[in-house]
Amino acid sequence: MQGRPSKDFMSFLKGHGASLNCTGSCGNRGPNIRFPFRIMEKQPGHCGFDLSCSEDNNTLLKLPTGLSLHVERIDYRHRLIYARDPQGCFLRQRLNFSLGDSHFQIQKDRPYDWTLFNCSLSSERWSVLTHKIPCLSTFNHEVYAVESSTTISDSDLLSCTKMYNIYGIPHSMLHAENYVLTMSWSNLTCESSETECYLQHTKGMPFYLPFFQIKLFSSLLLS
Repeated sequence: MQGRPSKDFMSFLKGHGASLNCTGSCGNRGPNIRFPFRIMEKQPGHCGFDLSCSEDNNTLLKLPTGLSLHVERIDYRHRLIYARDPQGCFLRQRLNFSLGDSHFQIQKDRPYDWTLFNCSLSSERWSVLTHKIPCLSTFNHEVYAVESSTTISDSDLLSCTKMYNIYGIPHSMLHAENYVLTMSWSNLTCESSETECYLQHTKGMPFYLPFFQIKLFSSLLLS
C-alpha cells in the first residue's frame, strides 16, 4: 500500500496545480518549448531545464561553463537538442566544453582538448596533425588547432604563436562555420513513450512525477 504524499509535495501541488501547462516558444522562428524544458520567467520551475529568450526572440540555452547557445531545434522523441554559437564560431571563445556537471551530452563525435596557434601566411605544407580553423583565420594569418597532447617540436607550428587551449571540443567543430552542436539530455524515468511528467526540486535534487498522478492529487486537493 502506497504511503500518503508528504507535506512538501502537497504544498508543491497547491502552488502548481493550476499551472501544469509547460508549452510555449520565444517567437515564430524558435522551437516549441515543452517538458522537459521551460522558458525562465514565463513558465514554472517544475517544467524542466532552463531556457531563455533573447531580445530578438532567439531561444537560448546556457551551459554550466557560461556559454549561451542559440537553440535551433529540439527533437523530443529522440531527446536531442540542436544549438549553435550566436557568433557562428564556437572556437572564438576560450571554451571549456566539459559537460560533466550538466544534464546534456555531446553526440556524434568524441571530444578532444586542443591548442590553437596563430600563424602568418606561408606556402609551407602543414602537418596532417594540424587543423585550419576557417572562422578564426583572416587574409593575413591562419589559425590552426592541434591536439594538446601532441608534441610539436618537429612541426611547422614552431614559427607560430600559441593563442590558448580549448577543452572538450569535437573534431567536426574545428572545420565548420556556423556549426550546429547536437546534444542529448538525460533519460528521465517517466519520460519514456512521450509520457508527460513534471519537475520539482527538493534539496537540490530533481523529482519527477507522471502527469496522471499530478492530476489525481490535484483533484483530491480541490475536492
